[in-house]
Amino acid sequence: MSASAAWERLEPKLTAIRQRLGQLESEPDRRNSFMPYTPERDSPYVDLHGERLLQMSGYSYLGLSGDERVVAAAKAAVDTYGSGAHGVRALAGSTPLHEELEAEVAQFLGRDTALVFGSGYAANVGTIAALVGPGDTVFIDKYDHASIVDGCQLSGATVTRFRHNDADHLNRRLAESHREGVKLVIVDSVYSMDGDIAPLPELREVCDRHDALLMVDEAHALGVIGKTGRGIEEHFDFKVKVDIKVGTLSKGIPSTGGWVVGSPELAVFLKYNARPFLFSAALPPAQAGAALESLRILDQEPWRVTHIQNESARLRKIVTDAGMRTLSSETAVIPLIAGSDELAYDYATACRKAGVVGLPVVSPAVPNTLARLRIAVTARHSSEDIDVAADAFLTAARQCGLIAA
Repeated sequence: MSASAAWERLEPKLTAIRQRLGQLESEPDRRNSFMPYTPERDSPYVDLHGERLLQMSGYSYLGLSGDERVVAAAKAAVDTYGSGAHGVRALAGSTPLHEELEAEVAQFLGRDTALVFGSGYAANVGTIAALVGPGDTVFIDKYDHASIVDGCQLSGATVTRFRHNDADHLNRRLAESHREGVKLVIVDSVYSMDGDIAPLPELREVCDRHDALLMVDEAHALGVIGKTGRGIEEHFDFKVKVDIKVGTLSKGIPSTGGWVVGSPELAVFLKYNARPFLFSAALPPAQAGAALESLRILDQEPWRVTHIQNESARLRKIVTDAGMRTLSSETAVIPLIAGSDELAYDYATACRKAGVVGLPVVSPAVPNTLARLRIAVTARHSSEDIDVAADAFLTAARQCGLIAA
């Protein structure tokens, strides 16, 4: 087959996306995704083509991306170790900085050991594909992150979905499974589109009943839930323990990378079997240094977590009291439901004209009747910023007919 013939077979897919995006790309005023925002270093505001806007859709939850201590740590790491990794972790890529970061992650999360991957996505995919395979069964929440779904598909294990945050449905799914292999249940601790929290005590009880392992993705939980930002176990007062915790260094922690924490045996197993860990370059020194300093700041400044929790609760109350739907959100992630994809795009545009960035999430990422703006409250947002954002969200909602004028 010639290259041109192969491209012809791809053409229907390329045409479909062109048709879907055509109107948005041809109307710059309605284009929202992939827009080049330039952040202000010491504030939650961004610049878009010379326009100053309040950013309410970024997920640098702890507000540390421009912190001078984090920036200095990144620069110091470059001065010491250079600009990039010298290889994969197994071959010349490990440095004392990587080991120091892993020790800090493990200590902060109350585990013996941690492994740091190149991204949170790689951590999920690599861990799942290493732990399970043909003959095993993975049970995943309907709203689990794409990296979890992809890791399951790559593993070759049988995948069974259960209804979102429904421990009873998970119990039935596990009871119906008669395979002899490993049973692994995977959930997000905080769901990135709805902002709700997994019912950990109920899930733990079900897993124990059926001899299943429980793995939790803490991507949107670290620095956000729990009294000091230590995630879902702290949120439930450390009364319940997770078998395997995975997370990222690119949300609350303003860097890149991912992590897995667990027993020393798990760490050794993954070190030699998780292919993204084995065959991807080590985390660049600047990113490792920034992540390490950010974790230390989080440990020393729990007020950031308290501020996030208080201000997100206040914003949620303001918009719901005015008639906006926010589903079951109880964290810094607040979905403002528009309904159709078109309404979500219009709502985002109206918010931008009111001076606030609220980015749309549409189907197939969410159900086609629940398109929304995905809002995130950070420690960088002052109470005054939240008031400004709330006013813009409600003004735009009235203009779009989402709430009564």
